Amino acid sequence: MHTVYIIYSPSTDQYFIGQSKDLKITLWQHNAKTNPATAGGKPWEVKFTQPFATRNEALSLEMKLKKKDRAHWEELIASAQPAN
Repeated sequence: MHTVYIIYSPSTDQYFIGQSKDLKITLWQHNAKTNPATAGGKPWEVKFTQPFATRNEALSLEMKLKKKDRAHWEELIASAQPAN
């Protein structure tokens, strides 16, 4: 199982999009500053996830999302939130 994710850093007001086989470990790595692309944004919060059976499917969505803008990501995050 592979997961496409969007994480958000309140301290830098930035989003980061990625894909991972183990989201728990990946999030830990982002918050432990082991990834240079996200080292300055600690703490990162998961805002969106979508699971896929294969890595190729996950990579496809990741690449599509990276071509979109912030408004699109925020709309996607809002639409994925459970209704209260």
